[in-house]
Amino acid sequence: MVSAQHLRHAILGVGSNTPPRVSNIASALRLLSASKDLIVRSTGLLRETAPMYITEQGRFLNGALRVTTTLSPVELLKRCKEVESALGRLSPGSRGYVRNGPRCIDLDIILYGNTPAMDSSVRSKEPCLRIPHPRFEEREFVLAPLCDLMNDDFVVDGHVRSLGEMLRRIGKISEDRGSVVIPLPRDRVMRLDRSNVMGVLNVTPDSFSDGGRGLDRSYEKAVVSALQMIEEGCDIIDIGGESTRPGAKEVQVEEELRRIIPVIDALRKVSDIPISIDTRHSACARAAVQSGADIINDVSGGTFDDNMLPTAADLSVPIVLMHMRGTPETMQTMTEYRNVVGEVAESLRLLSERAEQHGIPKYMQILDPGIGFAKNFEGNLLLIRHLDKIQKACGNVPMLLGPSRKGFIGKITGEKVAEMRDFGTAAACVASAMSGNENGFSPSHIFRVHNVKGVKQALMVADALNKV
Repeated sequence: MVSAQHLRHAILGVGSNTPPRVSNIASALRLLSASKDLIVRSTGLLRETAPMYITEQGRFLNGALRVTTTLSPVELLKRCKEVESALGRLSPGSRGYVRNGPRCIDLDIILYGNTPAMDSSVRSKEPCLRIPHPRFEEREFVLAPLCDLMNDDFVVDGHVRSLGEMLRRIGKISEDRGSVVIPLPRDRVMRLDRSNVMGVLNVTPDSFSDGGRGLDRSYEKAVVSALQMIEEGCDIIDIGGESTRPGAKEVQVEEELRRIIPVIDALRKVSDIPISIDTRHSACARAAVQSGADIINDVSGGTFDDNMLPTAADLSVPIVLMHMRGTPETMQTMTEYRNVVGEVAESLRLLSERAEQHGIPKYMQILDPGIGFAKNFEGNLLLIRHLDKIQKACGNVPMLLGPSRKGFIGKITGEKVAEMRDFGTAAACVASAMSGNENGFSPSHIFRVHNVKGVKQALMVADALNKV
């Protein structure tokens, strides 16, 4: 533990543009906190940006992290340089070094202070050590991750404009704001500069929407259905072997594995599409990822199985953390809230913090307000309407929305058959995509739906409107 005496706070910038970029960043975080004199307290999101100065090189992943330390600024700089060297970064003057060229890892001290307000300015005889970082105001690849980690309203000591104002000021002339990305296995990333569609592939006999259509008994049919969704523009295939419809009972792990693993194996042989595994069981999550799945989608937010968060951290895969009260069997008796938007936002914020405490950085998290899970009619509408507020309260972590064919759509439209609610589903998705925030970006990044083609086309129009 870092001693409370002489404790200091710092914000570090981190970046990489040589493969494997995500692993390089994860290794840097591990090495930084290997000693007791520094603790990584929180991480922001990762953004992919074009290189500056020398453009003929790979694109960067950039992020920011908050640390507490007993190290002085000079000692902290030394630690950063040691980590860079350990990971293979060339130093000036060494053979092969190119100024502003490719780098496996880049660590910079952006802010440093005696309090979390980062209230210190540091000038040192050490070369390249000026705090705040001398050019952070003009660099979007620094400012955007800072906004993700802190907030848009944060004002750096000695400056007049907030971080958000600085970003908006230079954003007007920039051609590459840098899109938020979700890291995936095999050094792939999912870009969130547009609405992504997650197609539902149920391999259960009792799904509320499609009854599984017998897919649990035919792996070939499941793969054909997945390939059809991919042809229609799907970005992720979400495979589930346990129904979470209202009143559904828990499926045993052995049965869930029997349903999902053959489908993942078969689909992975014919497509590299990102696959998420919809499960509450850590054993199923591990087996699914080992078979080729890329994302864990847990409707319990990692609370049903105590081993889920450690498993996700160990596997180094993203996890969807959904808000729900109770279990699918009991949740519809728990739909009353005093302030559904505020309470769900606070619950998701705490789920995110808990995940980070288990070693899952924020850039590996996706949050889901849980439409239809322990929510009543009005609650579902309020959550969709105010999703931007929820996201802001949770540090701008990417959001997943799953309104597809839910009961609130049937209540509005009068459509009693779930499979006939696709038009209403598209409307709910577009409404969320168009709600935006003050920067004009949708708070929803991923939409989990059954009818991929219809929702995909609707969201393409919404995205185009958001850009004008």
